[in-house]
Amino acid sequence: MLLLLVVGGGAGAWWFMARPGGDGRSPLSDELIIEDSESGISYTMPEAWEEMDSDNLIEAFTSSASVAGDAEGTGASVVAFSGEAMTDEEMSMSTSTIAGENSEYFYPFPEEKQILISEAAEVDGQEAYRFTWEVSTTGEPPMYGHIIHIIDGDRSVFLMGMVYGDDPAMRSEVDAVVSSVSLL
Repeated sequence: MLLLLVVGGGAGAWWFMARPGGDGRSPLSDELIIEDSESGISYTMPEAWEEMDSDNLIEAFTSSASVAGDAEGTGASVVAFSGEAMTDEEMSMSTSTIAGENSEYFYPFPEEKQILISEAAEVDGQEAYRFTWEVSTTGEPPMYGHIIHIIDGDRSVFLMGMVYGDDPAMRSEVDAVVSSVSLL
């Protein structure tokens, strides 16, 4: 059920962009710091990213932000969501499954699938799992994704970023956003 909500919501989050949802800008820069109390995480958005208004998110997501790219047809978004805690063995499988489901949504029949990173990680002393991937289809720009899955007590917390279009700068921004995640 969670995967279906994530896939369906990913589509809405991907295409919908909203104005910033408050005064979450860092006083020292124009970066947006999102404190997602529902999922129990915070993360930092680069300049020009905009937080989606919480009223515009589907129920499965607890926060989201996006940016349009410089080139036509490019863009990036991140979404946060949470669910029940999983065992170590379930972490890698669920993380790659969520990545695959979102890839299949944007590329129903991808010709190429690449796993770029699939590894155990740690966030604020808690077990986590990091997964990055790319899918592509002839004649279409690739989609790049980066997700981190954190076990926080009796729940799992996810932060997933996606880049549509071949834009190395946006990939770097999504990687930085996912790497900036911390527990509240």
